[in-house]
Amino acid sequence: MKYKILIADDKSDSYSYLSEILKDEKDRFELIKSKRDDIYTAALENQPNIIFISVEVLGKTGIESVMSLKQDKSTHSIPVLLIVDYSPRTNLDRIFEYGIVDLIKRPYSKEELLIRIEAAESRREFQHEIYIEHELLRELSIVAKKTATGVVILSHNHKIEWVNEGFERMYGYSLEEFREKYELSVFNPEKNPKLAKAIKQCKEGAESYLYENKWITKEGREIWIQTTLSPVYNEQESIIKYIAIESNVTALKEAEEHLEAKNENLITLTEHLESSNLLLEQQHVEIEKQKGDLEAQKKKSDELLLNILPFETAEQLKKKGFAKSKKYKLVTILFTDFKNFSKLADVIDSQELVEELNVYIQKFDELIEDHYIEKIKTIGDAFMCAGGLPLRNKSNPINVVLAGLEIQKFMKDYAKEKKKNNEVAWELRLGIHTGEVIAGVIGKKKFAYDIWGDAVNKASRMEQAGEVGKVNVSGATYDYIKDYFDCTYRGKIEVKNNIELEMYFINRLKPEYSSDDDGVIPNPLFQKILSKY
Repeated sequence: MKYKILIADDKSDSYSYLSEILKDEKDRFELIKSKRDDIYTAALENQPNIIFISVEVLGKTGIESVMSLKQDKSTHSIPVLLIVDYSPRTNLDRIFEYGIVDLIKRPYSKEELLIRIEAAESRREFQHEIYIEHELLRELSIVAKKTATGVVILSHNHKIEWVNEGFERMYGYSLEEFREKYELSVFNPEKNPKLAKAIKQCKEGAESYLYENKWITKEGREIWIQTTLSPVYNEQESIIKYIAIESNVTALKEAEEHLEAKNENLITLTEHLESSNLLLEQQHVEIEKQKGDLEAQKKKSDELLLNILPFETAEQLKKKGFAKSKKYKLVTILFTDFKNFSKLADVIDSQELVEELNVYIQKFDELIEDHYIEKIKTIGDAFMCAGGLPLRNKSNPINVVLAGLEIQKFMKDYAKEKKKNNEVAWELRLGIHTGEVIAGVIGKKKFAYDIWGDAVNKASRMEQAGEVGKVNVSGATYDYIKDYFDCTYRGKIEVKNNIELEMYFINRLKPEYSSDDDGVIPNPLFQKILSKY
């Protein structure tokens, strides 16, 4: 199969030069030419292995095309290289922010070209491996957080670094409380010889070590904990951490003690066979009950995994190993994006930035849930959701606009609190469009529910052309909601590829349909109207 190279070159100079260099490699390479406005479309149609962009086409539309590539799941991993001559008119300060991975200077030789291609491929493979590891860690973190089993991460020098919620529920202590009360004694070989032996076995090469200990919870209750300790190695085969998986086996221990007592009775009461058989039957019932408890725990784990995907999609994947994509004729898509997020990243500590971003995203999740809206994904600081899928409904344009108003109101209220504390207040653009999409899951690993279609692109344009603090909607959405909301017509506004789209600002619910001064909360009359959809 030929290696496809897509060249974005309005004047054909770079295309001609590259064709000349590779004239002896026609069996190996296929060259595809496009103009700056067609980069994204050409990439979707041809799925090239690499894209070269001449610096002359790196204008506004050229940059937008590259950014569109990086936002689309089917093209985001294609390496993009910029052909430059380092002339004074070339500004290269921010090109890597747009998704360009490397530069090649004119004139270049065939050898240099092949080296650049090989480097780009190596980088893509490396990034793909990182992406896979990231998705795996994300899924594991969700399972670790929600499971009833305790999970503990220990450092190589005997410190408790992290515990999950299941651990805290099991012992009744928070991590800090547990550290304060037990950390010194936990790692003391005299006071906790079983853990010391487990660590020793791991250091000697054991993949894991299982042991049991008796503990007293914060409430004073005596429990038995079964622990499986496993080492984590670095590339030099040195232990860097230990992971302890802990289960409350108090019921099993009590059952064992109970069974042991019964066995002693059997030894002394062998003449009473009928009574002994009854005892054995009781033991069997207890074991079956324990097996049932284990099956119930397994069911809970399966339900936890179902939270990753919509129910219908998850069931298809479990039964068939794949899920068919579906076409939805009426879906309303909402995009948000924070203004000047990259500048915030320059002035706010990375950890604080992520924590603050999480506050906003969690609130957005909460607000859309009340309106039957499905969260699709977050990309960096961008948030995307859609109404009308996977369960179809005709009220989704209204539902999504109401959610948009609530989100912007939250932003304003939260900003006031931030300003009172002399903190930076974040600002948000929000865009909405209604149209037709395809929704489903693609690929065989690391499944993710997603949507595709021109409606998605237009919703993104609504956000990009919006203003902070406003809910910007397309003419298509306006046609569905105009009878219930107070709107301001913005006219036809030019977006990407010189397309003009009608846009409106949604100011509020009309007074006769709202129960608050801001026009965000529907009154009973509007709820009754909405229920008819």
